[in-house]
Amino acid sequence: MTLALALLLPALSRVEGTPQTDPISQLRDVNDRIRGNACSTLGEMGHPSAIPHLVRLLARPEPVEAVRIEAVKALERIAGVKTEKGADPASWWTEWVKEEYPKRYPATSYSKEEIRTALQAELDDLNQKAREARGEIRILSSAVAIIAIAFLLVMIYFVGHVSSKLKEWKELVRQAGVYIEESQQITKRTDRVLEELEVKKVEILEFVKKLKEEKEGEIERYSDLLQQNTEHKMREEVMGLRQKAERELQETLGTLKQNVDLDMRRLAGDQKERLDKDLKVQHGLFLKEVDAHTIFLQAAFHHSNGKAEEALRLYRKLVALKPDHQVGWEKMGNALRDLLRFEEAIESYEKAIELNPNDPSPYYNMAATYARQKKRDKMLETLTLAIKNDGEFKDEALNDPAFREYWNDPAFKDLAEA
Repeated sequence: MTLALALLLPALSRVEGTPQTDPISQLRDVNDRIRGNACSTLGEMGHPSAIPHLVRLLARPEPVEAVRIEAVKALERIAGVKTEKGADPASWWTEWVKEEYPKRYPATSYSKEEIRTALQAELDDLNQKAREARGEIRILSSAVAIIAIAFLLVMIYFVGHVSSKLKEWKELVRQAGVYIEESQQITKRTDRVLEELEVKKVEILEFVKKLKEEKEGEIERYSDLLQQNTEHKMREEVMGLRQKAERELQETLGTLKQNVDLDMRRLAGDQKERLDKDLKVQHGLFLKEVDAHTIFLQAAFHHSNGKAEEALRLYRKLVALKPDHQVGWEKMGNALRDLLRFEEAIESYEKAIELNPNDPSPYYNMAATYARQKKRDKMLETLTLAIKNDGEFKDEALNDPAFREYWNDPAFKDLAEA
């Protein structure tokens, strides 16, 4: 996680032990390569405020010709002209810094309050993504540990039916303890990653303070880059954790299977065949659960970020993989409702109710969908069922904007206030 954040925020990472700051500050660095890279970066950004700083760099007794060449390229790119001045700082200063630069690029000022507001919004967004990442990683680690324990208990049960030797039982228990310890190690490593993320967040806060004097346009570019890369790296992190868990599980299963095969050679052929079959079934069920849980987390992440189309695609994949996933059917109905595909949303809620008739949540979401369709009678009918199973939905209905149109309806008020 820390490595992903460092890739997302190159301005916050450390190169050769030197803290990186903004490109203009890097023009004064003692390292020749850093000064050259700073010139290239300023040229790509194309911001006119960098012209005076590049001219001052040319005026310094610069011993490295490569840095001077990069500075000239950056000046020509920002100015939008191909000149024959080369590295002559006097010509650049006279023609651009004193005359042409003020004409083309009049100064623009921004209030401290505008900068502070933009920076605070960026910081809030970063904190929210950090909390979401922490929750998803903890859920995935816990699920892997629980399913692994259940699988190992099933293995112990079957081995106990074909062998009564105490030594073999103790060995299987030891194997289970080793795997549980490995799962705990995964959790500990996850906690360390989260701690590193907190440390990196402190560094981000320091960097945000330095950005308060920068132009609003530069702040917006950093914000867009951060949001795009965060979503991409988050998906990579989730897939990486899943692949790592599968590899570790496969290694442990391989070890256990070798031990079981040694024991089974001493048993009857029909018993060995049955145990192998059960092992494959349990392994397949475990991988299916891991796939379903991973898809559900990805869909929920996209849905919470307003990407209903992508979330719908993943929910469809989830229920195709596991048709009895009641929560998946309900969440798919929510995504369809957000896309104004109300009839399909109703079908998804009905499937969720069929899988668990006592869950009030699908009834409530179905009532909200009928409210959006202005189907008053059906809305009241399904909302009654939701409140009957869980009285807390009364208060929620009175505060849900989906029912705003019916707040003054006598039948609705009687139902919600009963």
